[in-house]
Amino acid sequence: MTTRAHERQTGQGHGLCILLALVVLASAGLVGEPAEAGTTGDAGDGSNRVAAAEGSSDSAEVGTADWRQVSAGGEHTCGIRTSGRLYCWGGDRHGQLGNGGTNADQSTPTEVAGGASDWAAVTAGFGFTCARKTTGRLYCWGDDSSGQLGDGGSIPGSDQASPIEVAGGATDWAGVDAGTYHVCARTTTGRLYCWGDDSYHQLGDGSTDIPRSVPTAVAGGASNWANVSAGSWHTCARRTTGRLYCWGANFTGQLGNGSQTGADRAVPTEVAGNATNWAAVTTGGWYTCARKRSGRLFCWGTGGAGQLGNGGTNTYVSIPIEVAGGSTDWATVTTGYRHTCARRTSGRLFCWGHDGNGQLGNGGTAINVSVPVEVAGGATNWATITAGDGHTCARRTSGRLFCWGRDGQSQLGDGGTDSPRSTPTEVAA
Repeated sequence: MTTRAHERQTGQGHGLCILLALVVLASAGLVGEPAEAGTTGDAGDGSNRVAAAEGSSDSAEVGTADWRQVSAGGEHTCGIRTSGRLYCWGGDRHGQLGNGGTNADQSTPTEVAGGASDWAAVTAGFGFTCARKTTGRLYCWGDDSSGQLGDGGSIPGSDQASPIEVAGGATDWAGVDAGTYHVCARTTTGRLYCWGDDSYHQLGDGSTDIPRSVPTAVAGGASNWANVSAGSWHTCARRTTGRLYCWGANFTGQLGNGSQTGADRAVPTEVAGNATNWAAVTTGGWYTCARKRSGRLFCWGTGGAGQLGNGGTNTYVSIPIEVAGGSTDWATVTTGYRHTCARRTSGRLFCWGHDGNGQLGNGGTAINVSVPVEVAGGATNWATITAGDGHTCARRTSGRLFCWGRDGQSQLGDGGTDSPRSTPTEVAA
């Protein structure tokens, strides 16, 4: 998941400063907070057209019906087509679109340099992107201010406008997730590595806030990590045992270990409850959501904008709290900066939290929502969902792709004039 660059803090004396900053920002309406980069994590897994999302039919839609995967970042979006080709659109001030160009925003999908047709998965961070190929090799591009491209260079490094391979040349990468300034990736052996910014120990290597420009093993040497999600300044990951662990910043309870002391964790720390039935996890700005095998959905951390979905506006929640409604049919969940979206097994899509840019997709008027509200149209054929900093994108089972929310850098990809959308709008062909 992702968060806003201007709220980045230094690692020096951060505890008290952050708490004071939260109060100030909250009173100013900037924080209600808060990693879709965003998504459920571990991606291994003409203009201005508004979709006529009626029921499960795509008969009224026009566009490209060959999208296979999508990831929404801070100011940009990237997607892979069934051909294996990779496209990005939106803001490009750091070269995060990867098209080798001159950092010009793109309002329609633009192919990543190289024209490769073997891309397997993509994850969009705040100002950078990482993607895995079917060969198991991993590449990143865009902002390298904290070593988040993982190419082994100096820190800060230079922005890259084209894909550059992650140091080591490994061919066994199985999943990757980009946060705001750090990345975590899993190998086929079940081992977990992170790199980039470590201001709050989000790399989990037990070090003293040392940024890394090469993949660095998460402390403990476990070889049974199943999926990982990198947030703003914290990371969470699930093991094959069904147990869930988080590490990094904890000043809003986002680690879920029952502590609200603001104490960071430099190594994986188990989420309160010691449950063994966690199925998936996703980290947002300063909060976390996770789904259990039972289909129940829980969130924790900061909830001032309603992003925890529990019907309240809790300042902080340091243990998992169930999303309102007690539904047992949640299939996938994704977290943005201050909003959350989830799909049910019925194929219906719901969002909640901050709606200042229409990112909830319910056609509303920028009103925060603290319980799940259905995305406009009532379609029953949503297949995947990804939440960015202030926008959301989702793919239908038909392969068509829609985005909504903030569009200041053309991240909706509709070929329009950077106008925010409060209902699903199809990405340009």
